[in-house]
Amino acid sequence: EMAGVVRVAVTEGLAAQWLVPRLTELRRRHADILVQVIVGDQILDLATRQTDLAIRFFRPTSSQLVAARVGQFRMSVFAAPAYIEQFGLPRQLDDLHEHHIVDHTTLHNLPAMKPWSEVVERSTRVALRTNSSHSAMEAVKASWGLSIFPSYSSKMANIVETPIDLNISRDIWLVSHEETNKGARIRAVIDYIRDQFRQDEREWFSLLHASNDTEAA
Repeated sequence: EMAGVVRVAVTEGLAAQWLVPRLTELRRRHADILVQVIVGDQILDLATRQTDLAIRFFRPTSSQLVAARVGQFRMSVFAAPAYIEQFGLPRQLDDLHEHHIVDHTTLHNLPAMKPWSEVVERSTRVALRTNSSHSAMEAVKASWGLSIFPSYSSKMANIVETPIDLNISRDIWLVSHEETNKGARIRAVIDYIRDQFRQDEREWFSLLHASNDTEAA
């Protein structure tokens, strides 16, 4: 059955700035499929159909979940052009203690983010704390301070990636459940989203591209 709802769970920034703008062609091809984009950092249960698909930054461990790696990215420190003009561009990790920090608190729950968590813990210049990646982005764009975002974030907003290497990289996984991912409408959405990731892999979701961008800066 091609008509009906397909739920896709995804993080806030990736949903608004990448996924939703790319769903236009899917809607044209399959007008009877209603895509419900569920935004947040919570882990929804695919087995109980809280969501049909999930775009996650870690590989699931359940044998019932089917995961395809669709991209990679680095976590990088970003600043607004106006902030850099006023305070300068930090080039090394030790430079960060002289700069204002926007703290996206949700990230501290992730062990991989320890290098950034240590920066925030040592900082005496935290300008804002928020559990929202969108709010953190808006604060950085408004020159409140520096913060950490995926390396593709400069494609979403007028912010500058610093050359600081935090040595944090993450994979992007498109996850579905083995009992539901063969249904026609869910399979259509899976295949479409995978194709969108494939098209944008080199420019958006490649560690090599991110590294080259930073070196060029």
